[in-house]
Amino acid sequence: MKKIEQTLDKQVKYIPHGYHIMREKEASMINDLYIDNINNFATFYNEKLASKTIDYVFKDNHALSLLSVNFGKENFPHLLGLRFDRRKPNQVLSDILNNKIPNAVLLKNDKTTFLKMQALNSASKLLQPDSFILKDFSNVERIRKLNLDSSIESSDKNLMVLLRDSDKDGTIPASLMNLNSGDLKDQLMDVPENTILGIFQDSKDQVEYLNENAKKRKIDLGRGVESIAINHEYIKTPLDAMSLGMVVSKHLMSSTEMEKQKKFPN
Repeated sequence: MKKIEQTLDKQVKYIPHGYHIMREKEASMINDLYIDNINNFATFYNEKLASKTIDYVFKDNHALSLLSVNFGKENFPHLLGLRFDRRKPNQVLSDILNNKIPNAVLLKNDKTTFLKMQALNSASKLLQPDSFILKDFSNVERIRKLNLDSSIESSDKNLMVLLRDSDKDGTIPASLMNLNSGDLKDQLMDVPENTILGIFQDSKDQVEYLNENAKKRKIDLGRGVESIAINHEYIKTPLDAMSLGMVVSKHLMSSTEMEKQKKFPN
């Protein structure tokens, strides 16, 4: 997106609670200060996260746990803190990448859209093994009242992606917070940081073939995982690597079994 703009050719169809139509002064501020952040974040999200499941293996007290996060295209505008009028959430990412101008840009009334944009350059650090998993927000009122379950904190401690668990979509990214705003970073000082040991991406092995009508078809051979990053500060021996692999394998088997049950219910 060369710059953020809106046509306002039509009446705005719907303004969600807590949002307003972008003002000219706000558009100028975004284009002067944050347009590069938005474009870089959109490219990163599209290439590394969109429509992917990222698995974080982390230390949870004295045990190893796995947090599996489903990054959908529809989650992108929630992290960015804006909406496009007459466009579905899962269309905003491609609109930005393809420089498509919406009828109206909707920003948050509480100005957190700008705080999010300030921190977007740290988003790539969410896939670095020295980032952290945070799960206990019982003493952080600002997060607790949002009914969010866990988060990924970037390795430079500039931003945090908050996660929500749902029966339909699993664990998904629900919001993004700039940790350099207000006293949030101080409030998080007492929240235990769970060290990430490895980051993996779920994958599906497929074979492509031509059917009797010469049309391409695919067969799923099963699920697998690809390593994105390993925390070599902690994973130093074959036994360490084996422990990591066992956690991922157990998750893979469980996910495969759940998929079978959905396809072939009893």
